[in-house]
Amino acid sequence: MGTTVPANWRCDGVAEVRFGSTVAALAMPMRMREVYLDEQNLFERVLGQVTGPGGGRWWTDGHDDAVGHRTVLLLRRRRGVRGRAFRAYVHDRIGPALHEAGARDLRTYTFLPWARFVHPTLGVCHDNPTFRRYHGSVVVGADSRAAVDELLKSEQVAGIVADQHTVLTAAHAYTVERSVPVIHP
Repeated sequence: MGTTVPANWRCDGVAEVRFGSTVAALAMPMRMREVYLDEQNLFERVLGQVTGPGGGRWWTDGHDDAVGHRTVLLLRRRRGVRGRAFRAYVHDRIGPALHEAGARDLRTYTFLPWARFVHPTLGVCHDNPTFRRYHGSVVVGADSRAAVDELLKSEQVAGIVADQHTVLTAAHAYTVERSVPVIHP
Protein backbone atom coordinates (compact mmCIF):
# COMPACT_ATOMS: atom_id res chain seq x y z
CA MET A 1 0.00 0.00 0.00
CA GLY A 2 1.37 3.41 -0.94
CA THR A 3 2.03 5.74 1.97
CA THR A 4 4.63 8.13 0.55
CA VAL A 5 3.26 11.33 -0.96
CA PRO A 6 4.76 11.72 -4.47
CA ALA A 7 7.04 14.78 -4.54
CA ASN A 8 5.56 15.95 -7.84
CA TRP A 9 1.99 15.75 -6.56
CA ARG A 10 1.77 17.79 -3.41
CA CYS A 11 -1.54 19.07 -2.18
CA ASP A 12 -1.58 22.75 -1.23
CA GLY A 13 -4.70 22.62 0.86
CA VAL A 14 -8.18 21.38 1.49
CA ALA A 15 -11.36 23.41 1.50
CA GLU A 16 -14.16 21.90 3.57
CA VAL A 17 -17.67 23.19 3.01
CA ARG A 18 -20.39 21.87 5.29
CA PHE A 19 -24.13 22.40 4.94
CA GLY A 20 -26.59 21.87 7.76
CA SER A 21 -29.17 20.27 5.48
CA THR A 22 -29.92 19.32 1.90
CA VAL A 23 -32.01 22.47 1.58
CA ALA A 24 -29.06 24.58 2.75
CA ALA A 25 -26.96 23.02 -0.02
CA LEU A 26 -29.20 24.78 -2.56
CA ALA A 27 -27.46 28.01 -1.50
CA MET A 28 -24.13 26.46 -2.48
CA PRO A 29 -23.37 28.71 -5.48
CA MET A 30 -23.68 31.80 -3.27
CA ARG A 31 -21.50 30.34 -0.47
CA MET A 32 -18.93 28.76 -2.80
CA ARG A 33 -18.16 32.05 -4.55
CA GLU A 34 -15.97 33.09 -1.59
CA VAL A 35 -14.24 29.71 -1.53
CA TYR A 36 -13.45 29.88 -5.26
CA LEU A 37 -12.04 33.39 -4.91
CA ASP A 38 -9.87 32.31 -1.96
CA GLU A 39 -8.57 29.20 -3.72
CA GLN A 40 -6.91 31.38 -6.34
CA ASN A 41 -4.98 33.22 -3.62
CA LEU A 42 -3.87 30.18 -1.65
CA PHE A 43 -3.65 27.07 -3.78
CA GLU A 44 -1.95 25.88 -6.93
CA ARG A 45 -3.68 22.50 -6.93
CA VAL A 46 -7.08 21.59 -5.51
CA LEU A 47 -8.29 18.02 -5.32
CA GLY A 48 -11.93 18.90 -5.84
CA GLN A 49 -14.23 16.26 -4.41
CA VAL A 50 -17.78 16.28 -3.12
CA THR A 51 -19.68 13.95 -0.85
CA GLY A 52 -23.23 12.80 -1.23
CA PRO A 53 -25.80 12.79 1.57
CA GLY A 54 -24.22 11.00 4.54
CA GLY A 55 -20.80 11.06 2.89
CA GLY A 56 -19.30 13.25 5.59
CA ARG A 57 -19.35 12.54 9.31
CA TRP A 58 -18.25 14.90 12.07
CA TRP A 59 -17.25 12.88 15.11
CA THR A 60 -16.55 15.91 17.29
CA ASP A 61 -18.47 19.14 17.78
CA GLY A 62 -17.86 22.03 15.41
CA HIS A 63 -14.46 23.18 14.25
CA ASP A 64 -12.11 23.52 17.20
CA ASP A 65 -9.64 26.31 16.35
CA ALA A 66 -7.67 25.44 19.51
CA VAL A 67 -6.58 22.00 18.29
CA GLY A 68 -2.79 22.04 18.30
CA HIS A 69 -2.11 19.75 15.33
CA ARG A 70 -4.19 18.46 12.42
CA THR A 71 -3.42 15.77 9.90
CA VAL A 72 -5.43 15.06 6.76
CA LEU A 73 -5.37 11.51 5.40
CA LEU A 74 -6.27 11.18 1.73
CA LEU A 75 -7.45 7.67 0.93
CA ARG A 76 -7.47 5.77 -2.37
CA ARG A 77 -9.79 2.77 -2.64
CA ARG A 78 -8.34 -0.55 -3.81
CA ARG A 79 -9.54 -1.66 -7.25
CA GLY A 80 -12.29 -4.26 -6.87
CA VAL A 81 -13.47 -2.93 -3.49
CA ARG A 82 -17.09 -1.80 -3.78
CA GLY A 83 -18.05 1.74 -2.82
CA ARG A 84 -20.29 0.52 0.00
CA ALA A 85 -17.46 -1.52 1.55
CA PHE A 86 -15.09 1.45 1.26
CA ARG A 87 -17.62 3.82 2.90
CA ALA A 88 -18.17 1.33 5.71
CA TYR A 89 -14.42 1.04 6.27
CA VAL A 90 -13.95 4.82 6.47
CA HIS A 91 -17.05 5.66 8.53
CA ASP A 92 -17.53 2.47 10.57
CA ARG A 93 -13.91 1.42 11.18
CA ILE A 94 -11.52 4.36 10.84
CA GLY A 95 -13.82 6.98 12.39
CA PRO A 96 -14.78 5.00 15.52
CA ALA A 97 -11.19 3.79 16.08
CA LEU A 98 -9.74 7.31 16.04
CA HIS A 99 -12.63 8.67 18.11
CA GLU A 100 -12.21 5.99 20.79
CA ALA A 101 -8.45 6.59 20.77
CA GLY A 102 -9.09 10.21 21.78
CA ALA A 103 -8.95 12.41 18.67
CA ARG A 104 -9.94 15.97 19.64
CA ASP A 105 -11.15 16.91 16.16
CA LEU A 106 -12.31 14.21 13.75
CA ARG A 107 -14.12 14.16 10.42
CA THR A 108 -14.46 11.32 7.89
CA TYR A 109 -15.47 11.80 4.26
CA THR A 110 -16.18 9.50 1.33
CA PHE A 111 -16.41 11.10 -2.08
CA LEU A 112 -18.71 10.79 -5.05
CA PRO A 113 -16.98 9.94 -8.34
CA TRP A 114 -14.71 12.80 -9.47
CA ALA A 115 -16.22 15.30 -11.89
CA ARG A 116 -14.41 18.17 -13.62
CA PHE A 117 -17.29 20.64 -13.26
CA VAL A 118 -17.33 20.54 -9.44
CA HIS A 119 -14.55 23.11 -8.91
CA PRO A 120 -14.36 25.63 -11.75
CA THR A 121 -11.77 27.88 -10.07
CA LEU A 122 -9.71 29.77 -12.63
CA GLY A 123 -5.95 29.66 -12.12
CA VAL A 124 -6.05 26.52 -9.94
CA CYS A 125 -5.09 23.06 -11.24
CA HIS A 126 -7.85 20.48 -11.19
CA ASP A 127 -6.16 17.93 -13.44
CA ASN A 128 -6.70 14.79 -11.45
CA PRO A 129 -5.65 11.75 -13.48
CA THR A 130 -7.32 8.51 -12.45
CA PHE A 131 -4.25 7.15 -10.68
CA ARG A 132 -4.06 10.30 -8.49
CA ARG A 133 -7.72 10.51 -7.45
CA TYR A 134 -8.76 10.01 -3.87
CA HIS A 135 -11.98 8.38 -2.74
CA GLY A 136 -12.09 9.57 0.86
CA SER A 137 -10.38 11.57 3.56
CA VAL A 138 -10.03 11.74 7.32
CA VAL A 139 -9.24 14.91 9.25
CA VAL A 140 -7.66 14.19 12.64
CA GLY A 141 -6.91 16.80 15.27
CA ALA A 142 -4.94 16.34 18.48
CA ASP A 143 -3.13 18.51 21.01
CA SER A 144 0.27 18.04 19.32
CA ARG A 145 2.13 16.03 16.70
CA ALA A 146 3.24 13.68 19.48
CA ALA A 147 -0.43 13.17 20.43
CA VAL A 148 -1.19 12.14 16.83
CA ASP A 149 1.60 9.56 17.09
CA GLU A 150 0.01 8.24 20.29
CA LEU A 151 -3.37 7.95 18.52
CA LEU A 152 -1.73 5.90 15.77
CA LYS A 153 -0.11 3.58 18.34
CA SER A 154 -3.39 2.99 20.18
CA GLU A 155 -4.99 -0.43 20.37
CA GLN A 156 -8.10 0.90 18.59
CA VAL A 157 -6.11 2.06 15.55
CA ALA A 158 -3.83 -1.00 15.38
CA GLY A 159 -6.62 -3.13 13.87
CA ILE A 160 -7.32 -0.74 11.01
CA VAL A 161 -3.61 -0.32 10.28
CA ALA A 162 -3.23 -4.11 10.09
CA ASP A 163 -5.98 -4.60 7.51
CA GLN A 164 -6.01 -1.29 5.62
CA HIS A 165 -4.27 -2.94 2.65
CA THR A 166 -7.43 -4.97 1.96
CA VAL A 167 -9.46 -1.81 1.26
CA LEU A 168 -6.91 0.88 0.34
CA THR A 169 -4.12 1.23 -2.20
CA ALA A 170 -2.90 4.54 -0.76
CA ALA A 171 -3.17 6.55 2.43
CA HIS A 172 -1.32 9.85 2.14
CA ALA A 173 -0.98 11.95 5.29
CA TYR A 174 -0.57 15.72 5.16
CA THR A 175 0.26 17.89 8.16
CA VAL A 176 -2.03 20.90 8.28
CA GLU A 177 0.01 24.01 8.95
CA ARG A 178 -3.00 26.25 9.44
CA SER A 179 -6.72 25.65 9.61
CA VAL A 180 -9.02 28.63 9.30
CA PRO A 181 -12.82 28.59 9.27
CA VAL A 182 -13.76 31.16 6.65
CA ILE A 183 -17.54 31.25 6.76
CA HIS A 184 -19.44 30.71 9.96
CA PRO A 185 -23.21 30.13 9.91
